[in-house]
Amino acid sequence: MASKEYFEDKSRLYYENYLNHKCTKKVRGIILNEMGQILLLHSNKHHGFSIPGGTVEENESIKDTVIREVFEETGAEIIPIKIVGKYYHTSKNFNFEGHIFDSERVEYFYFCRFKGFKQENHGLNGEFDAGDVEIMFLDYEEAMTARLLKRDKSMIERAMNEFLLFKADQFDTDNSRNAEKKDWKKKKKF
Repeated sequence: MASKEYFEDKSRLYYENYLNHKCTKKVRGIILNEMGQILLLHSNKHHGFSIPGGTVEENESIKDTVIREVFEETGAEIIPIKIVGKYYHTSKNFNFEGHIFDSERVEYFYFCRFKGFKQENHGLNGEFDAGDVEIMFLDYEEAMTARLLKRDKSMIERAMNEFLLFKADQFDTDNSRNAEKKDWKKKKKF
């Protein structure tokens, strides 16, 4: 669960965007390791999973945001590969200092490759209560049966398709290199 200060800062941003008729941009990183496991956040209090990510700051690209947010929430370093989808939604009856409004948001979902953990610490900006969030890698089947939003499962499925295509391309490239080496060795013998 996020801290009170975190919610106040986000509420202020959503309210300012509402006043300026702006849609709040968010990004989530669907991170897969070499084995095709998906990095997710698990809340011990709510017994649910979520995809790491957050709000795009002013003058920040979506790619830079996903790198920053994933690192802040998990301590992981990633390589953003491709946007696999976006989702528009409205949070109804949002409240900031007694002002009730609808918050318009767009969330981009980025397929990312996992490089490694740079540090063990996560939730660096006070987004999580101490001991609430665990970082877990789940197999695809586990993720599809986990307590996740339906849209998140759909985006994970898209990212997994990209991962499989990426792996297939890598396999084809490796095989063609091996074939080229064999051809070169054959030619060298003559």
